[in-house]
Amino acid sequence: MRNYLVVANQTIGGTALRKELAKRIEAGPSSFYVLVPNTSAAHYHVVPAAGGFLPMASVIDAGGPETDEEATEEARQRLNDLVSHLTAKGVQAEGHLGGAHPLEGIEEAMAEHTFDEIILSTLPQRVSRWLASDLPHQVERRWKVPVTTVISRR
Repeated sequence: MRNYLVVANQTIGGTALRKELAKRIEAGPSSFYVLVPNTSAAHYHVVPAAGGFLPMASVIDAGGPETDEEATEEARQRLNDLVSHLTAKGVQAEGHLGGAHPLEGIEEAMAEHTFDEIILSTLPQRVSRWLASDLPHQVERRWKVPVTTVISRR
């Protein structure tokens, strides 16, 4: 059985990530551990839309969270949704709502589990704090585990 660490937040419900996970499931027995960094409301990405600003389409339904508590609840809901989606497909899945910094959450997960691959799902290059900080390469260098970066197209 192959074990995967999935790290995502605002893009967790996106089509690109679901397709990437489906490939792993189709390839053979799989187990997923989902880590959702608990991003503060101030760091949610919004994009201009007709009539004002709306959060990333297909990622958040309406308006970004106004408070950190709302951001936490939205992150927890996205985590539960993906874990439920995976278990409905018959694969082992569990998850954790981590701290705001993905490296810290990954470090905790790596200390407790062994993974064959880490899948990072992020916002597009122009707005991604994870890509701007070179998170995928930092993770790969630090833990010597293959990293697949899934970039949301919206």
